[in-house]
Amino acid sequence: MAKLSSIISVAFYSNTMAATVDIGGNIAEDASPFAVGNDRTITLEEVSWHDHAKDCWIVVYDRVYDVTEFLEEHPGGSDILLEYAGREASVAFRGSGHSAQALRALDRFFIGELPLHERIFRKPGGYRLSDLPE
Repeated sequence: MAKLSSIISVAFYSNTMAATVDIGGNIAEDASPFAVGNDRTITLEEVSWHDHAKDCWIVVYDRVYDVTEFLEEHPGGSDILLEYAGREASVAFRGSGHSAQALRALDRFFIGELPLHERIFRKPGGYRLSDLPE
C-alpha cells in the first residue's frame, strides 16, 4: 500500500507542479522537479521503484539511466545490472573497469539526474574523478 500511495503522490505532484507562474505571469515549464527531458530531476526514492527486469533504472555518477532495454545486450549479462537495479551503481561500474567509451554509451539510456542534495560526484565539494565526463 505504501508503494501505491507514493506512486499516486508522484503522479499528483508531477501534474500539479508541471508549470509555475513567475511574477510577470510567464509560465516556467521546467520549474517542476519532475520535468521531462535532459533537465529532469529524479530522486533516489523514485529510482528505487524501478528495480526489476521489466523496469530497470540505475544511477552512475549522479545520473539516472533506464537500462531496461539493455539488460539482454550487456556483455556481463543482465544479472549484474539487476543486482544494482533501482540503486546507485557507480562503484560497481568503475570497479569493473568500464572504459570512457562504455560511459559514453550510457548516454542513450540517460533519463535525468539526481537532485543536488543526493549527489555524490557532481556537486560542489563532491568526490572528484579525473575521468568523470561533464
